[in-house]
Order: sequence, then structure tokens, then C-alpha cells
Amino acid sequence: MGKIKFMKSIATILKGAAPALALFAMTQCTTTANASAGDEKTFIVGPQTADCTGVAPMKCLQVKENTSGNWTNFYSNIEGFTYEPGYEYVLKVKTEKIANPPADGSSIKYTLVKQVSKTKKTEMAANEKTIIVGPQTVDCSAGAGRMKCMQVKESASESWTNFYSNIEGFTYEPGYEYVLKVKTEKIENPPADASSIKYTLIEQVSKTKK
Repeated sequence: MGKIKFMKSIATILKGAAPALALFAMTQCTTTANASAGDEKTFIVGPQTADCTGVAPMKCLQVKENTSGNWTNFYSNIEGFTYEPGYEYVLKVKTEKIANPPADGSSIKYTLVKQVSKTKKTEMAANEKTIIVGPQTVDCSAGAGRMKCMQVKESASESWTNFYSNIEGFTYEPGYEYVLKVKTEKIENPPADASSIKYTLIEQVSKTKK
């Protein structure tokens, strides 16, 4: 009889412990999953590298974590990723902290999880740029007198700035926002009250009523 009571007691204890063990196991799984997700991030990799200096001069990938961010130099490598100039990539990467990294190395290891997209980008010459022209001009001062300045910026996330020059081949119409591709040329010995850069329209990418 004593043995039977003992076995029943053990069964009761195990029965009570089972939900707690299950809850512990679920908590551990959830914690592990969250830790794993926390170690992943999305990178946008630009179509061109840039000169940069780590321990020595090198070429850096241009990287940002969202479309409205600015490109930044990426001094490390992404294991499993093969970069091809002229393409913009969206990558999902895993990050791991490196214990005791070399003095000239990154403290984080980056590993490719998934290449989400790879998009062909048209390469721009060094003297070409894209500018956004605002729908209204503003009063501004240049040289000896006052004038009307176009409002210009080079990316949607920037603030408008006064544009004191002209864009050869471009006809401005108030009330429209333009995206233009322009060529820039340095002017030798420009007049004191004039821009030192000449702008020429290459392409009117878009014209949007505002």
C-alpha cells in the first residue's frame, strides 16, 4: 500500500510540473526566436563603391538601412554576398558580435541571409547629377541685386536651397515640381557675381503639377 501511495504522489507531482515545464520551454523558444530576429537587419547597397580610408585607402560599399537615409561607407564585408557594380541591392543580413576583434577589423560579422532584390542602375558620369526643382521661386540676393531663385535639392529627404544659377536648356514653369538630370562644368575665371559652375539639362525625368 505504501508503494502505491508513493507512486501516486510522484504522478501528482509530475502532472503539476508538466504545464510549468511546457511554459518554460515555450518561453525559451520565444526568447531564442526574438534574439534571432534581433540579429537581422535590411541593407540597401548602392550601385557604386566610393574611395574611403580604413587602415589604408580602399573602396567602400555605399550602404543605408532605408530609402530616405543617406549613403554611408561600409568598411566591412558581407559573407556570402558577391557585389557587382552598377546594381542596387536590397539584402537581409545577420549580424554577430566578434569577441576580441583585430585592431584593424570590425567588431561585427555580417552574413548574407537573403538577397531580396538586385536592380540595374544607369551609371552617371562624375559631372552629372540629379536635382529636384520646387514648384515656387523665392526672393533672394545675388551679386549686386535681388532676383528670383529656384528652390533645389538633390534628394527628397533634404531641405530646399536657393539656386542662384541657370540651367541651360531648361524652361521653368511655376506650379510644377521637376526631377532633372543635369551636367555640371566648372567655369574658368567666372565673373565675381556669377556661379563658378555651368549647368546644362541632359534630361527632364519628370514634371509634376503641385
